[in-house]
Amino acid sequence: MEKNRERFGLAVPICQVRKITRIMRLTVLLMTILISQAFATSSYSQGKLLSLRLTNSTVKDVLIEIEKNSEFYFLYSNLLVDVDRKINVDLDDKKIEEVLDDIFQGTETVFVINDRQIILKPNSKDADWLGLQQDRTVTGKVVDENGQALPGVTVMLKGTTQGTVTDFDGNYSIADIPPTGVLIFSFVGMRTQEIVVGNQMTVNVTMAEDAIGIEEVVAIGYGTVKAVNVTGAVAQVGEEELKDRPVSNIGQILQGKVANLNVATTDGAPGAGPSYNIRGTTSINGGGPLFVVDGIPVDNITDLNPSDIKTFTVLKDAASAAIYGARAAYGVIMVTTKQGDKNEKISITYNNSFGFSNPTHTPNQVNSLDFAESYNIASANSGQSPMFTEEHIQRIKNYIADPENYPSNVPDPNKANHWSYANLDNDNVDWWRAFFKNNRSNQKHNVGISGGGENVTYYIGGGYYTEGGFLRYANEDFDRYNLTSNIHTEPTDWMRVDLRTRYYKTYLDKPSDGYNGDIGNWAHLATTRFPNWSLYDPNGHLAATAHLGKQTAGRTNHNNDEFSLSGILELEPIKDWKINFDYTYRNHIYRESTHAMPHVWEYTIDEQPIYTSHLDAYSTQFATTEYNSFNFYTSYTKELGGHSFYVLLGQQVEENNYKRLYGLKRDLISHDIPSIAVGVGDTDLAENLSQWATMGTFARLKYNFKEKYLIEFNARYDGTSKFPEGDRFGLFPSVSVAYNMAKENYWNLEFVDSFKLRSSYGSLGNQNVANYLYLSTIGIGTKYPYIIDGKLPNYLGTPGLVSESLTWEVATTFDVGFDAALLGNRLTASFDWYRRVTTDMIGPAEALPSVLGTSVPTKNNADLETKGFELTLGWKDRIGKEFDYSLSFVLSDYKSKVLKYNNPTKLLSTYYEGMEIGEIWGMETVGIIQTEEELANMPDQSLFWGNWSLGDIQYRDLDGNGTVDWGESSGDNPRTLDNPGDRKVIGNSTPRFNFGLNGTASWKGFDARIFLQGTAKRDLWVGNHGNGGVLFWGFTGGFGSNLYEPQLDFWTPDNTDAYYPKPYNSREIHKNQYPQTKYLQNGAYLRLKNIQLGYTLPRSIMNDIGFISKIRVFVTGENLFTISSLPEMYDPELTHGWWGAGKVYPITKTYALGVNVNF
Repeated sequence: MEKNRERFGLAVPICQVRKITRIMRLTVLLMTILISQAFATSSYSQGKLLSLRLTNSTVKDVLIEIEKNSEFYFLYSNLLVDVDRKINVDLDDKKIEEVLDDIFQGTETVFVINDRQIILKPNSKDADWLGLQQDRTVTGKVVDENGQALPGVTVMLKGTTQGTVTDFDGNYSIADIPPTGVLIFSFVGMRTQEIVVGNQMTVNVTMAEDAIGIEEVVAIGYGTVKAVNVTGAVAQVGEEELKDRPVSNIGQILQGKVANLNVATTDGAPGAGPSYNIRGTTSINGGGPLFVVDGIPVDNITDLNPSDIKTFTVLKDAASAAIYGARAAYGVIMVTTKQGDKNEKISITYNNSFGFSNPTHTPNQVNSLDFAESYNIASANSGQSPMFTEEHIQRIKNYIADPENYPSNVPDPNKANHWSYANLDNDNVDWWRAFFKNNRSNQKHNVGISGGGENVTYYIGGGYYTEGGFLRYANEDFDRYNLTSNIHTEPTDWMRVDLRTRYYKTYLDKPSDGYNGDIGNWAHLATTRFPNWSLYDPNGHLAATAHLGKQTAGRTNHNNDEFSLSGILELEPIKDWKINFDYTYRNHIYRESTHAMPHVWEYTIDEQPIYTSHLDAYSTQFATTEYNSFNFYTSYTKELGGHSFYVLLGQQVEENNYKRLYGLKRDLISHDIPSIAVGVGDTDLAENLSQWATMGTFARLKYNFKEKYLIEFNARYDGTSKFPEGDRFGLFPSVSVAYNMAKENYWNLEFVDSFKLRSSYGSLGNQNVANYLYLSTIGIGTKYPYIIDGKLPNYLGTPGLVSESLTWEVATTFDVGFDAALLGNRLTASFDWYRRVTTDMIGPAEALPSVLGTSVPTKNNADLETKGFELTLGWKDRIGKEFDYSLSFVLSDYKSKVLKYNNPTKLLSTYYEGMEIGEIWGMETVGIIQTEEELANMPDQSLFWGNWSLGDIQYRDLDGNGTVDWGESSGDNPRTLDNPGDRKVIGNSTPRFNFGLNGTASWKGFDARIFLQGTAKRDLWVGNHGNGGVLFWGFTGGFGSNLYEPQLDFWTPDNTDAYYPKPYNSREIHKNQYPQTKYLQNGAYLRLKNIQLGYTLPRSIMNDIGFISKIRVFVTGENLFTISSLPEMYDPELTHGWWGAGKVYPITKTYALGVNVNF
């Protein structure tokens, strides 16, 4: 089949998309030139044109009229400039110089224009007009809207550390204020105000209340909106929540900060990132949120620098996320990075932290003597000879008593010149601590430069983060470099241009493990070594049983480089009508190399090394992802009395191209410079190419009446290349409404400042599926076991059938909630209840006869429902003049249920209609059999094992047929929901009632912060048979299972109230280890995620230093303690694992100190 690479059936061919992207790249280049010119030449005064018609008006009135209709402001003295003179003015489209020339023609007054600032002075050398520019003392009074004095208001000169606080009567006095100075007035619960001093000597201020968290501006798709006017389910996290956490990625910071933003830790390996989910189970095919940075979709946010981020905004419901279309079906996480401010002096910030970490948990392995004696009991229960002879146990005792002088092993009686491998060892090794050390270090450094003038603002940020690993016998190093640049310019009053660049690089160097660098394998090995196995042989060399030679068997290097460039052009041809163009180019390069080399497996007794023979190869891969995005949209805002209208219309085109090349060469002739070139053995080559594109037309219509009645419509018409022609486009509308009852005249609850009801309904298509499901593919491989001419022949597989009508999964969400502010806006609350139904999920088709010879195609034939709620509470207040504090709490919950799935017999081995996601099926435990009478009267449990005795588990016969079973295992209805035997749903692994509690306080330069996070309800089954359950059971009946201290509490005739049943040293032990109620674990936990204490040096000291405006020092801790009922072998956030539950690289408990400096 020849692949059509010209187009994918979208409305615009892919070749046209490429043409657009080439044009936009040139446009970005021109915008860059335009910005650089704007830095050098453009100013507001050069571009602004004025029209004036005034008759018999004073000069003062004319100046006031100019200020009303422009951004100019005048500085002058009434004593030096005659502003009471009457004049006539009739001018059209004149520059400010021409206007002033006309006004002051024939007078002694001259003017000096400094962009928006205009100084008027007499044309006399001896006139004291310079007094206008001299610094002066400004005084005033600050009151609230009722005229009551406000003590404790902070008054600061913008861009400096110079400031004061109002006294008990609201009065203040601040010296050395230039006429160009800007005073900032801030107070808890009030809106911050900025006032230009000008020629005023007295500045009185009336401060209005600010509904905390409601009056703030919130970023939404393609724009911003005041929080009070938000109609959807939107949450925002500010930069104060992000700073100075000693963590490697921003996911760790977001965990527990936003209700129903579920951030799961994968593991604690250097550079590891979390997974993200919004509002619970999305689809049986998976699907996560869309990440958007400064309006541009990105693949992940793990490697962003937290120091560059200003806000996080989470769009949860369909109405909020609809504007982003096909990739936002399950929510959006928006990141807004820092920008410069107008008329801000250049500001340089530097912050760092230095930390060291321990694992959050380290399981306590039993010593080799307890292990040996326990396993002998297990052997006896299995009818076997003792696993450890008396002589062997005595050697263990001798070694424990004198490890310096007694050997840890003996020669192998069956293999000359070799030490015993495992069976006869008498060491006493704590393998977890042998594999993992107890500390590692990390540090970070960040620099930010920001500022701006009248027409240009800028922010440039750079960061470096590094951390090591916990492996004891090999180094692990992770480094990340970040660079961010945001430049904004306004060449004219109708044009705005932004240029945003972002670059990051990560480098990870770790041992290759001799396989594929899967770091989780170390945790698996640490839990499957017997404690009597030797770490070192008696000659001091690493023993074969340690497997620690793998940590020196070569290295794996991962390199990621990502560069993105965005150009944004905004035109405003007439007031309130804006036209926007933006283009983004992003290039991600991934490089990986793995060197697997022979290593010393063991040493002989005469100290000759023996090397492994099968690990000798070098592999490398190079992958690139190129992403192009073009947006065009236009918006118009209209105010008519109390009515506000807003309309937005736009189009987006995206293209993503992925290429990967992989090569491996075996049998290297040299390991000094490992490469493909030095390999002489077999070669593996692979190449992957994939491409997808989307096109969407979107629209938004908003109506707002006095911030009381609000309604918003969104619609997106989306197309994607991932579905066959004819099924690629879909229309996805949404609507949201809000009613702020507190704005009504009848509202008389004085303690309630705001109360807004919200509701939304909408749908979004999901394109997060494989690229070519609608294309019939042919598998290529080598055919075993045939060999022709010494080689494995290639073969082509039979192409599978494909669906002719594969199309969108559709997520439809209904949401209802409220936002409230009470008690002078000190208490805030937000609540949402939602129901999301995902329809037309891709699932299995009906089975066809096996004579078909190929697999049946997938179809859109499954539905899923998720219901949940979210609660956010906040309290913020001040006690006295200087003690500020705040508390916030978030709580969320969700449950998901399968509504439709192609499983007509409701087999329990897969999804079925009515199934609740996360169900744990198992037996109900009666208890441990304690008496012969209980044994005689128990039901038949021979399905699990033939013999039962005291100390074993008795399961409950739920159906009362005298036999404990799993239902029929053959026939027309095998092990189904209608025939489950004696199994039932015993729990659910879905995390329920996730919560976070945050507290802050500040007083006289000291500040403190504490953050706790956890899950209130979760069931876990961690006791799977075999190696998967080693951490829980200890005894697994197989080779290589360890014991930890809680597992010594097993049943014996002398310990009948034990937690664990009697152990066996054979597969018979499995009969007691089936999923059951007794050993279902409670996964709820509470963790102190972060605690921080800082001190900011007084302003007086900073004024003495001069060039430094702020110094803050701090100490902080992460994951310092955990409350959990899980056995000590488990971290409650790490109950997963490829090699078995809990066999995961440990996460960290971190202590750090650092400093923030502002210049």
